[in-house]
Amino acid sequence: MKRYLVKLFISFTMLAIAGCGFQLRGSANIPASLQTMYVQGVNMQQGLGLELKRGLTRNGVSVVKEYQQSSAVLTILDNKFERRVLSVGSDAKVSEYELHGIVTFKVTDSDSQVLLELGQVEAQRDYQFDQNQVLGKDEEERLLKEQLNQQLVQSILRRLSVL
Repeated sequence: MKRYLVKLFISFTMLAIAGCGFQLRGSANIPASLQTMYVQGVNMQQGLGLELKRGLTRNGVSVVKEYQQSSAVLTILDNKFERRVLSVGSDAKVSEYELHGIVTFKVTDSDSQVLLELGQVEAQRDYQFDQNQVLGKDEEERLLKEQLNQQLVQSILRRLSVL
């Protein structure tokens, strides 16, 4: 009887997961005209540029270091990162911050035709701040910036997949 209930519970759980529409993210279907890409306007060795390079490579796009005639071009026009005060405590000290990232970009294909004139993606995260734990909160902010960059890259990849 116990074995039957375990099997029933597992079956019900699997059915609930399948029924809610959950699926793994998988890869973006980048068009063939964008399979070789040159990225300009951002440092490809750190931050958003490094995450963008990793994301494109994971999705089968060959990222070239120098412009080639047969490669598409992703131009990062603006990459803003802001830390805003979200709330202030009764002692007039900041108790919560919001991290906000905005990336503006354009995409041209290998024939120099503009596929996306002005694309913009945004992401935000918020976190509690404690004056007594400044070092820990700085590390938390750094990790949240990484997550923010990953979310921005995923949004850019989704935009590229619909071109």
